[in-house]
Amino acid sequence: MTFKILSCDGGGIRGLITALLIQDLDKRSQIIAKADGFAGTSTGGLIALGLARGAPIAEIVDIYRTQGSAIFKENDAWLTQQQAPGQDAELAGPGLFACQYVNTGLQQIARKLLGTGKLADLSRFVVVNSARLWDPSAKSWAPCTFSNGSKNPYRDIRMLDAALATSAAPSYFPPYEVNGLGYFADGGVFANNPSVAAIAEALGNGQAGNLNDIRLLSLGTGMSPQGIAPDAIGTPLNWGVSKWLWPAASENVPAAALLGLTMDTTAAIAARQVEQILNSGYQRGNFLLGQPIGLDEWEKVPAMEKETRTYMNSTAWQHVCDWVETNWR
Repeated sequence: MTFKILSCDGGGIRGLITALLIQDLDKRSQIIAKADGFAGTSTGGLIALGLARGAPIAEIVDIYRTQGSAIFKENDAWLTQQQAPGQDAELAGPGLFACQYVNTGLQQIARKLLGTGKLADLSRFVVVNSARLWDPSAKSWAPCTFSNGSKNPYRDIRMLDAALATSAAPSYFPPYEVNGLGYFADGGVFANNPSVAAIAEALGNGQAGNLNDIRLLSLGTGMSPQGIAPDAIGTPLNWGVSKWLWPAASENVPAAALLGLTMDTTAAIAARQVEQILNSGYQRGNFLLGQPIGLDEWEKVPAMEKETRTYMNSTAWQHVCDWVETNWR
């Protein structure tokens, strides 16, 4: 018997794209009711947890459409640095001296969506990635996969905690503390596409008997058209913190380039690996955006929705829909 996993990438407010794609597929093929499990990282973790708990996809879409300003509420400390007399405005950019946003709005939204129940309370399988900043047993930081699998050591944490831990994007949001376990950061720093973690958890916890049992549908948050062209490098020896981690775009280098590089490339390599592992048991839905859209640029929601609607009318999306009709039963 097949074990069907719906996997959702990270990408901040671009989670709207994933949610809209799910909504379209659900209208066509009822993919949510037929799914055996959900996986997510960062914003995808919020979507996965919401769906596993039974939240309507329309409610999740509405969060992205209308709650961007509440999710990305600026941190007073960051604002003070921006406005400090004599402060170099460029050096007070997003997240350089303090995280740019507080997580109070995100907490309220996640609490309403997920309640206070535990991962173990869910009837369907769910997998969420986060980065643990201190693992006492390893005496180091460590990648962390939360799931409700019977062998997972984190299965008794609250869904709310999993959602906030997976979405604590460095320099954007503060590290998130899970009671008794310490602080966590966004899972996108090592697995922005949770597909590989989902397969490992499903097999390791006996949800799927073998790889041939798994059908995995992976949905992205749009590929941002950005990188670092050769003519933007200049002198390679000058590439220190001020280049890799500068919080504003400068000289054709994207803002927070190292963070963007990490999240985009981990998503891309996971997509390639899972295609090799599952072959015809895997399908990916994603598209190249017409403009760069940062994970916090909620003002661009109308543009995102327009681009997603265009993608839904493409032959590439029809190929995804056809795969779902054949494999998602």
